[in-house]
Amino acid sequence: MSDFENKQIEQQQELLTQQQRLSAQQMLVVNLLQLSTQEMEDRVRAEILDNPALEEGPTDDNLADDIADDSVDDDTTDELAGDSMGTAADTDMEFDDDNDNSSDYQSGSETTPREEIPVDAGVSFFDLLKEQLGEQPLTDKEQAIGLFLIGSLDDDGWLRKSIHEIVEVLAFKADIDTTADEVEHVLHVIQQFDPAGVGARNLQECLQLQLERREGQPVARRILTECFDDFAAKRWDRIPDALGISKDEAEKALAELTRLNPHPGSALSEMVGKGMQQLVPDFLMETEGDESVPVLNNGGLPTLHVSSEFRTMLAEQSKNGTPAQREAARFLQQKIDSAQGFIQAVRQREQTLNAVMRAIVSIQKDFFQTGDEEQLKPMILQDVETVSGYDISTISRISNTKYVQTRFGIYPLKYFFSNKRVKVGGDSDGTYINVNDVLKELKSLIDSENKSDPLTDDKLASLLTEKGFNVARRTVAKYREMLSIPIAKMRRR
Repeated sequence: MSDFENKQIEQQQELLTQQQRLSAQQMLVVNLLQLSTQEMEDRVRAEILDNPALEEGPTDDNLADDIADDSVDDDTTDELAGDSMGTAADTDMEFDDDNDNSSDYQSGSETTPREEIPVDAGVSFFDLLKEQLGEQPLTDKEQAIGLFLIGSLDDDGWLRKSIHEIVEVLAFKADIDTTADEVEHVLHVIQQFDPAGVGARNLQECLQLQLERREGQPVARRILTECFDDFAAKRWDRIPDALGISKDEAEKALAELTRLNPHPGSALSEMVGKGMQQLVPDFLMETEGDESVPVLNNGGLPTLHVSSEFRTMLAEQSKNGTPAQREAARFLQQKIDSAQGFIQAVRQREQTLNAVMRAIVSIQKDFFQTGDEEQLKPMILQDVETVSGYDISTISRISNTKYVQTRFGIYPLKYFFSNKRVKVGGDSDGTYINVNDVLKELKSLIDSENKSDPLTDDKLASLLTEKGFNVARRTVAKYREMLSIPIAKMRRR
């Protein structure tokens, strides 16, 4: 073999790639967007305590602000609004240049008092779990982790976030340095709380946690561990052969499993009323003429400004050149930058919330005027994106955590997205139907059925088609599960 053939050739190639990352300022805006009104007030109070350059109250109008403001990146607006962000970033956020100086934030507390809705004096879902947590022999750090985990549970009582994600959020938002093992340990403690199944991360774990508190049930336990995929997909006819048991044994175990509650949080909410807490709506609906106008309920937020004393000290220290004075100037500038960035983020949060809520109201105008649920239009995140101009990820963050008070009651924003539209009848001549309408009709059919001969999914699909809802059997099964209604043979009496 020739030397030429044995020669290794190294080639250097330049590749141009574009990485999309959030700046610290953008991360702050995103995090503030997710906070409820009460959480936002707590966050602002904590920031005031943490940063002496951030002060509460009106600014001193007599102070001449002749200090160059280089602290907040001038490109922040462009970065937040630019297409270079992509992915999960909120690429559409923009700052309003017509607002006051970025060193000041006026909350609107002088014109809009904060509304608190005392729904009930009872104990909340969170408080019941918190009470159980307080009875556990845990360290202060573990108690703090436990409180965060409880606050992260969804309406079903499930923990949807991964352990790794929780570790990162604890470090970033709560300044708690922990490990996955520590979080896992505290989660296992919470999973022993009542109601059984709370703190589960998936359906299998939820049902297993409930079975652990029941004596016996060996077949049911084997179904969950050895045949869970068949169980979840309702391929129940395969289970007897897979486990080597009789059909009767399998049916008894399946009947036991279907009596378990896949939504333990919902069950607890019904017992004690998850709404039995001081609910602070994020928006208030006001009437202006014939129009319903949303107003941000931020009366509890203080007016913010950068400390004039810090500005004066910075000016004085900047005039001198000793190492100690330069270090002091850097410290002062850092605190001022942080205060200005926070004020800017608070203002951006307000602008974004207002814009998204106005878009929702414009789409659901008929409902906000009448309170009639039948007037709710099919609405998805893309609809609000089209009207507001904001990214879907931004709209999702807002709609998942915010409430609006109307003269008809208080509603979570995600309530207005519940009327999802689906297309039925084929791609060419299909029509859109309202899912809530189908759910109501499906529930009505099942409620009125003969319980000695309950309707199968196939029969329900035929009856719905006769009523104008051309849905398939699989769709009926999915909607039946959404209503937590068991299959026909489990409804037989």
